[in-house]
Amino acid sequence: MKVLRTCLMGLLLGGGYFSSVMAEDPAVTHSVPQHAKELKRAPDFLLNDLEGHSKSLDSYRGKWLLLHFWATWCEPCRKELPSLKQLGERFKDQGLVVIAIAEDSKEAVEAFVKSLELHLPVLIDQYGSALRAYQIKGLPTTYLVNRTGQIEEIIVGSKDWKNPMVVQALTKTLSRH
Repeated sequence: MKVLRTCLMGLLLGGGYFSSVMAEDPAVTHSVPQHAKELKRAPDFLLNDLEGHSKSLDSYRGKWLLLHFWATWCEPCRKELPSLKQLGERFKDQGLVVIAIAEDSKEAVEAFVKSLELHLPVLIDQYGSALRAYQIKGLPTTYLVNRTGQIEEIIVGSKDWKNPMVVQALTKTLSRH
């Protein structure tokens, strides 16, 4: 009953199914649902990946993006990266790209990524330009950006991205566009 009530409240307040399930998950500190007519364009960025190639938001045009802002010194960030890696692998055929945007030096990130064997795009935001553009107030923070570059969801805080409720909600969200 609590899940149904949360889902109905999320829908009534303008959020989608994904927002309401995300809000139900106790691992989420805060979820900000945005109604379709309130969607805002995701700010562009220009950051280097670990190979030194410049990437922008437009580099991923036509894909669903999960922009995950994190840092190697952030313990909750470190704990949730393996489940994000699995989420990216699970949904890559549905057009989802998980991008880990690190507020760290390239050297610190390379060592950490290697130790976890993370095989997902990692971008370096050592000086915080993307964090400022996205108005990040705390880490980790994750943005779900749709294929047209609009922000669908904002999740502040860590979570278990393998949670069946989260996977189900993301499946439903990705299938509607």
